[in-house]
Amino acid sequence: MRTISTLFLTLLLLIVTACDEKPTQKNISIENTTEILGNTQNTTDNTSCFKVHKKSMPTQADTETILPKKVKNIQFKDTFVLKNLKNEEYTVTISNQKVTFKKSTKGINLITFFSTWCPPCKYQIPYLNDLQKKHKKDLLLVGILIHDTITEKKLKSFIAKNQINYYLSSYTQNNDFASLVAKILHLPQNFDIPLSVMYVNGKYFTHYEGIVPIEMIEYDIQQAKKLLK
Repeated sequence: MRTISTLFLTLLLLIVTACDEKPTQKNISIENTTEILGNTQNTTDNTSCFKVHKKSMPTQADTETILPKKVKNIQFKDTFVLKNLKNEEYTVTISNQKVTFKKSTKGINLITFFSTWCPPCKYQIPYLNDLQKKHKKDLLLVGILIHDTITEKKLKSFIAKNQINYYLSSYTQNNDFASLVAKILHLPQNFDIPLSVMYVNGKYFTHYEGIVPIEMIEYDIQQAKKLLK
């Protein structure tokens, strides 16, 4: 009887000791398990030779990073004609750093250079539609089709499919216009697309190489509006 009691006490002691040594499991959040290095992630779409730039939304402390960039002056003057499928024209004059859209009464001009075969370019179209609709009073958004051999029939289908509500130029002078703008911005001849450039009262304000969050462009438009008052 004494032997059985001793064995029972020994077994009980082992059980208690094992329970005390059992590690406590910690709760692990799975909502944000991707490590982000720095404030910018660069990825490349396998179907495109152009880089896609994804920037995180700036905090109040980062405001200065999205303020207008300084662009060195290049002295020249040239005029281009932009035309859409409805034969509606905009005559654009670039004089040094100033870009003037004849017939436009909008204080903010946002030009985006793109191609229909570029996946990142197509991705941003719905957001550009929203911007044009929301800021139609002050904003002229112009899509400039470059380096694209799409037929007129297919382009009409592309516009309808993506419900593009902003002006889209498919004219022959588009590539020359794009090259000159890239030169002003000191970008390489084969720059990344989409490339979007914002002008306020004809003057350069900022530009975006690749895709950026729509909130970033929205913020810049709000800042640009303050210059219109």
